[in-house]
Amino acid sequence: MTGVTGVTDVLVVAPHPDDDVIGCGGSIAKHVRDGARVTVVIVIGRERSALDDAVSDAEFAAETEAAAKALGVHRCIRFEEPSRDFALTRRVHLDLVRVLREVRPQVVYLPHDNDDDVEHRMVHQLTVEALWMAQSEFFQETGGRPMPAPRLVLGYEVWAPMARFQYAEDIGGQIETKVEAMRAYVSQLRHAAWDEGIRGLARYRGAVSAGSGHAEVFQVLSLGAAPAAGPAGGGRD
Repeated sequence: MTGVTGVTDVLVVAPHPDDDVIGCGGSIAKHVRDGARVTVVIVIGRERSALDDAVSDAEFAAETEAAAKALGVHRCIRFEEPSRDFALTRRVHLDLVRVLREVRPQVVYLPHDNDDDVEHRMVHQLTVEALWMAQSEFFQETGGRPMPAPRLVLGYEVWAPMARFQYAEDIGGQIETKVEAMRAYVSQLRHAAWDEGIRGLARYRGAVSAGSGHAEVFQVLSLGAAPAAGPAGGGRD
């Protein structure tokens, strides 16, 4: 799975609720299938719109929990940072360092570095910096020991499909689980047919990387172990 054997802990950092499902939901389900514990951190809280204003915060939280349950996520942590007022403060960096030092993941997922949404790019920057901080001997106020470097750090796509990717993961066995998790976000489907969109993108990525099937593709940001073979014809750079 994703080029690393013996994975016990995975951390997914998502800017907003449902970004984890869209970007790497199939890979999450695959990690769970293989026995890993997956922790998801959702950095920014809900942004209400006229299309879902009638949905209460409790109902929206239940959607998030249902999506996580569908994928088999071990724990979902919500920072509830303010949307559009989100700032890369020391506090939010330390919040993520605490999680990293507790989970000590072998694999980390985060938004790729050139996504169209500015908050996605900010969360990319946040995670890259927090990874360094969590491995250092500093920032002792977070508690815990410095964590070892993850063996694999992957950037996923949400708003802006990547022009170039270095790794493709076959999610043919997980595509229905991914779609089911997306459909748990009933309020978000009022904005766009995300369930159809993620199925179509996975089908396209499967065709490009392996000739058929369904896949998720990733930017390889750090590689600490030799990758196993991905799908035939699998990523390119």
